[in-house]
Amino acid sequence: MRMDHFNYSISWRSKNYRYGNHLSSKIGNDFEYSGSKNFNDHPDLSSIDIKNSITDPYENIFVKTFNLNNPVNLVALCDISSSMFAVKENNSTIKLLAKIIALSAAEHGDMFSMVCYNDVIKNNLFLEPGNNVHNINKWIDGLIFEGTRATSEHTSDIAEKVPNEKSLVFWISDFHHSHKHIDAMIEQLSNHHVIPVHLSTEEEIKKLPSYGFTNFIDSEMNVEREIFLRPQVKDKLLHDYKESKEKLFHIFAKNQLMQLELGNGIDMNVIQQYFTRAFI
Repeated sequence: MRMDHFNYSISWRSKNYRYGNHLSSKIGNDFEYSGSKNFNDHPDLSSIDIKNSITDPYENIFVKTFNLNNPVNLVALCDISSSMFAVKENNSTIKLLAKIIALSAAEHGDMFSMVCYNDVIKNNLFLEPGNNVHNINKWIDGLIFEGTRATSEHTSDIAEKVPNEKSLVFWISDFHHSHKHIDAMIEQLSNHHVIPVHLSTEEEIKKLPSYGFTNFIDSEMNVEREIFLRPQVKDKLLHDYKESKEKLFHIFAKNQLMQLELGNGIDMNVIQQYFTRAFI
């Protein structure tokens, strides 16, 4: 698949100091004019507003102020717990999706970082914010997702790895977590705009044989079980999955989050349509 980027716009303003395509709340001397301030509040001789200064009846000196066009951080927050790799394609899907997010960030003058977790934050799979797409892609290609365990309820330091400034967080997961855990994660990331990227396994369940052994992740009990498939069992698995998916939708809706669902692979049209509909 050819790697492409998606377009997005952000309504909230960054507080970073680097240059990008989004308005900053910092006062600076570049880009969009925002008004004049008293020189005593912003003593900058290079930005004297001559017109307002000489016409002020109280003889105040003014300086021009501008909104800096500064970057936003785009973060790929990747679930690499064992359930994610029950679908073998997810290994390459996570990497490709991260590359697409990184390329999209660079195209918009923004920054990209990546955080991976299973039962803990994986410090060896953490990428600091940057925008060199070549180096980012090389780093992603070298990632090895192995030795993963089922996600526990102890990823309480997720927020520490996400930039302090409000960021656009792509939470990539199959969301085979307990609902309590999902709520806790959302609370941790409440200072950011979170996009839950749901890698759906519904089609994989449909592809399961009608008879035979398979491993199954119980998201509520957070355990992996081996079960013997029969038509009735397969039907129940599909029913339970759809029910869990509906509950997941309501959890996100309750927190005013709009999920991006990806089924078989990555469809750039689906991603772009998401950003056409979503208000960020």
